[in-house]
Amino acid sequence: MVNILLQNITDINTLEKAALELARQIMEKAIEKLEEELFKNKDKNLEVVRFLERTISTKVGNIKLRRRLYKDQKTGKSVILLDKKLGLKKKKRVSGEYLKLLVILASKMSYRQVEEVLAEAGFPHLSHTSIFNEVRDFGKRESERLKHEKEEVFTGGKILKGEEKEIPLLFIEADGIMVSSQEEGGKKLEIKLGLIHEGWEYTSPAKKRKRLKEPQIVAGVYEKADDFYEELIHQISKKYNLENTLVVLNGDGASWIQKTSKEYFENIIVQLDRYHIKRDVGLYFGREVADDLCRVLAEGRKQVFLDTLESLICMGETAENREKRRKIIKHFQKYEEHLLDYRYRIPTELRDEELHGMGAAEGYVDKNVARRMKNQGMSWSKKGAEAMARILMLKHNKELKERLGDQYYTIKNPVRKIKYMFKKADRDWSKWLQAKIPAINGPDSGKDWVKAIRGLATI
Repeated sequence: MVNILLQNITDINTLEKAALELARQIMEKAIEKLEEELFKNKDKNLEVVRFLERTISTKVGNIKLRRRLYKDQKTGKSVILLDKKLGLKKKKRVSGEYLKLLVILASKMSYRQVEEVLAEAGFPHLSHTSIFNEVRDFGKRESERLKHEKEEVFTGGKILKGEEKEIPLLFIEADGIMVSSQEEGGKKLEIKLGLIHEGWEYTSPAKKRKRLKEPQIVAGVYEKADDFYEELIHQISKKYNLENTLVVLNGDGASWIQKTSKEYFENIIVQLDRYHIKRDVGLYFGREVADDLCRVLAEGRKQVFLDTLESLICMGETAENREKRRKIIKHFQKYEEHLLDYRYRIPTELRDEELHGMGAAEGYVDKNVARRMKNQGMSWSKKGAEAMARILMLKHNKELKERLGDQYYTIKNPVRKIKYMFKKADRDWSKWLQAKIPAINGPDSGKDWVKAIRGLATI
């Protein structure tokens, strides 16, 4: 085999092609041998029904598989031993290593562009539809995994064994981005993004450039704000113990940020994002007014900021403009306590020169979501948007390659699992009684029903 391939080599390029073809043939032969070994050592209850053929795309080429379908004479169930041994999933056309390439490329460019790149690079051809299906299935699997892990904590009482890191301040920036929808009616989909970090650190001795410390993101399409905050808290709890931590949250004027966030953190300062304040004032009052009043606000003179805006309502050139001025002032008054910069509101002992203004979420949304999901008039199904948001989240958090290396698994129904746990007669209930109750320090810690549970837990 090697001699035949070597006869056609004229330069390094033909040598490379020959090596890839040799690797493909070796892989096929190895799989054939494995199939025969599995047949020789099969369980005596397994009976061969027929042979099935299948093609799997790999990084070295398309591999044709011919394997036996067995039927278990005891259970009546069918099984393909080779597929089980190799971890080949039903209806999947690519190997795990090739899937890694597809997902990483798809996180950077459209599915059609991925198809073109693969074709030009000489990899096995896949249509953009096939690439989409493979990538979406991976993203869907990860989305289900994240939801399952969250349910285990908030519903099943699982105790997280994270680093339990304690810090005085934890920063969260929340934002949303609307992407075009393929759903009937054309209603847009919102990708919610939460950026978590420990503050700032300088990247040079001259302190001219800085970056966020330990940044990580949570991103997805969430049915409710509650779903977003539960996952956000779950992500935080894997690393931090917030018992003695003050949380500072920055975001635009959306109620799911300014209002709902307070229901999920007992010790929190919520701040209206400076960029959005300046943008809204500039839009309705003019850029010069926005520059001057934002400087006033930065100096901590919140009341002067509000009074000046109110005095300028009558100077609006049209009735429509005056109405919009009233509306934005009413919004600022609704969240008046959120207007001041957090550095004026934190305890004195926590203030130092290493604290800076917030507003990094816009850049993170653009870098991690918008560039991939809003280019060239792209539109998304709800499932497709959710899958891609999860992939982009894992990529930023440097978890994507690890997750792509995982063996395939099925997410179990968490409710069914919980019922099973309670039915076990030999359960050691002392461990359960000694465990912490997640709700006490979880997303609903400030609610009345949680306070009641806290009281019962101390009896």
